[in-house]
Amino acid sequence: MSPKNLKYNYYEGDIFFIRKEQKIEGMQYAVARMNKLQLKGIVECVDLTAAAYPIPRNLRERLENILLPRLYEIKDELDNDKSLTDSLGIELSKLNQEDIVYGLESSSMQKLLKERGYKPEELKNLISNVQFMKYKN
Repeated sequence: MSPKNLKYNYYEGDIFFIRKEQKIEGMQYAVARMNKLQLKGIVECVDLTAAAYPIPRNLRERLENILLPRLYEIKDELDNDKSLTDSLGIELSKLNQEDIVYGLESSSMQKLLKERGYKPEELKNLISNVQFMKYKN
């Protein structure tokens, strides 16, 4: 697929990058590699975490205002663009990683994800083991 500017992401090669204007200098970023099913599991996890009660208010705001719009956009691309390869990358900030892992560590979240055909331990390992670098503009 050729490079594509989306509202929240920039897609090039096989990686969904955070748009440059949404990055924060000094924050750490990395690309997590996964297949389409794993990526859909991450979207499901974040969606369920945002709907969970109670979670810290600042976490809910980050999920609803920053991470979910990006992930929904990526999921739409996965559902609509059949030319995407099965192995994809998604750029995450260190804070995104922590928010996703927060959801994946919940036993009720793990149960829900398993019921929906996802492997929460695999997703947690995949997200937890990403190596980050500081962003410089």
